[in-house]
Amino acid sequence: MNARMNLCAALLPCCLSLTTYAANEVVDERFDCLIEPMVTIEIGSPSQGVIHSVEVDRGEQISKGQVLAQLESTVELASVAQARARAEMVGEVLAREADLRLARNNLDRVRELFERKMVSVQNRDEALVEYRVAEMVLQQARERKMLAAHELKWSEQVLNRCTITSPIDGVVVQQRAFAGEFVYENPILTIAKINPLRVEVVLPARMFGQIASGDTAIVTPEIDMDGAHLAKVTVVDPIIDSSSSTFSVRLEIDNQNFRIPAGQRCEIAFTEELSTDHPDQLAARRISGD
Repeated sequence: MNARMNLCAALLPCCLSLTTYAANEVVDERFDCLIEPMVTIEIGSPSQGVIHSVEVDRGEQISKGQVLAQLESTVELASVAQARARAEMVGEVLAREADLRLARNNLDRVRELFERKMVSVQNRDEALVEYRVAEMVLQQARERKMLAAHELKWSEQVLNRCTITSPIDGVVVQQRAFAGEFVYENPILTIAKINPLRVEVVLPARMFGQIASGDTAIVTPEIDMDGAHLAKVTVVDPIIDSSSSTFSVRLEIDNQNFRIPAGQRCEIAFTEELSTDHPDQLAARRISGD
C-alpha cells in the first residue's frame, strides 16, 4: 500500500502538468489569405512628351524621390535660361532709381526757390509731379522684376515635370514604355511597395467583433523559407457581406529583408497567445497542427 501511494505521489506533478497544458492549449482555426504589395502604382507623366530615357529596370529596388524617367526637355531648358536671365537683370531698376534721385533733388531745389519767392507755384507743382511720376516708374520696374522671378519659378516647375520621380520606396514591377515613345495618359512604369506587405483575409460572419485593429495573427506564406510571421491587423471592414456572410480584414507584415515574395497565398491563424510571443520564436511555431 505504501509503495502504491508513493508511486501516485510521484506521478501527481506530471498529471497536473499535462492537465494544465491541455487547459492552456489553443486550437487555432486557420483561414486562407493572400499576401500582396502594400501599394501598386502606375507611374505616368504629368505632362505629354517624348521619353528621353528610363533610368530603372524591372526588378530594381527604388527609393522615394529617385529619378525613374526623363522626358525630352530641350525647349524647357531654354525657357528656364531665358527666364533666369530676365529675372537677374537689374539695369532698369537702377536707371529708375537714378531718375527718382534726380527728381527728388530737383524738387528740393524748386521748393527752396519757391520759399524765396524766386519760382512760381506752377514750377513747384511741376517738380512735385515729376517726382511722383519717377516714384511710380520705379515701382513698375520693381514689379516687372518680381514678375520675372515668378516666371523663372514657373519655368523651373515646367522643367521639373519632365523629370519623373518615385513617390514611394519599392521595386519596379514592369516597364510599360521606352525611350523615344510619346507619353501622356499611358503609364511608363509599374512600381510596388513591398515593405511592409499587405495581407488580405476573408473571415466568416461569426467572427465579426472578435477581431479588432491592433490584434496580431500568425501568417504562414505558401512560399517562404522563414516559416511563420507575425502580422498586425490594420483594417477591419465594418460591414458584413450579406451574400457570402463574410467580412474582410487587412493585416501588415514586416518585410525589411524582402524575403517574403508578394502575390502568394498564405494561411492565417488568430490566437490570444500571440501577444506574449516574441517575433523570433514564430519561425519555430509552424501552423502544422503539431
